[in-house]
Amino acid sequence: MKSKVKKMTNKKTIKRTRGYRLKPETHQLIVKIQKLLKSDQDMAIAGACSMYFAELQKNGSAK
Repeated sequence: MKSKVKKMTNKKTIKRTRGYRLKPETHQLIVKIQKLLKSDQDMAIAGACSMYFAELQKNGSAK
């Protein structure tokens, strides 16, 4: 199954549309992270995931 690819014209970033459905609380957290980072939604999610993964590795929960 191929995912749709959207290419930004002003940035040379390829984005894949996945169609994830998130809870409203999750969307609110993403907006708060965006404001802190002064970034777009993708950067906010990637940053949060990276920090969470690092925390898991630090605690020995990730392999």
